[in-house]
Amino acid sequence: MSLCYPRLTRGDAAALFETLRTTYTTSGRAALTAGVAFDHERKVPVATGRIATPDEVARVREAVVADVAAWLEMERHTDTQKAEFDAALGRSLHTTLDIVAADAAHEGTWSFLTLVVFPDVAAVRFPGFHLDRLIGTPRNALRRTWQRHETLGDLTAQGRSLGEDELVGLLERTALVRNRPLARALATRVLAYDGPNRSQWARDLYKLATFHSGLRLMDAFDQEETDRFVAGLDPAVGPQVTA
Repeated sequence: MSLCYPRLTRGDAAALFETLRTTYTTSGRAALTAGVAFDHERKVPVATGRIATPDEVARVREAVVADVAAWLEMERHTDTQKAEFDAALGRSLHTTLDIVAADAAHEGTWSFLTLVVFPDVAAVRFPGFHLDRLIGTPRNALRRTWQRHETLGDLTAQGRSLGEDELVGLLERTALVRNRPLARALATRVLAYDGPNRSQWARDLYKLATFHSGLRLMDAFDQEETDRFVAGLDPAVGPQVTA
């Protein structure tokens, strides 16, 4: 049975962030780890769904930390290692949280998980400790990786990976990402591209897809029709769509 998780309001999350930032600045990541918790006195009640117990939250942390242990032990990460870290973290969170989809769309959920349960993991990936990486907005250190795996699955972990700009350009376009077959078809097309300046080519492809999908009832397309639609988009010469 899928679970919901405790939530923090934006105000409580911002206050906790400031406390953690001071701790991190003065005492380092180890102090964040020492302060990890599995419940919070100011959590917000969730109206529907079964809320994970502190013991269940603790088991989630244990499993996720084990899955990404290799990256947590590194002093610094190359761009490739960051991409691998994101893919592993997203896959682990997606499997381990077993979260209700509506709960995963709520800012307060990710604020709780990041600031209370995984602040040290977030600090490893984003040592600058910026607010938008710790509270539960779409750029959150955990939320972004969960969403990527939810939408693209292991496409981001098979051989060549999408670059950060390519992922952001796709997943921040709501019109595309709400249709999972379309998003996966676009990601597959970008991964197959072997020409120059792939990131720019991908941006142009996403723009074309956004415009031309708006003219069609894409939800009615089967996978073959979706693949044909994407194959007919060519940033170099304009769309040649037959579907």
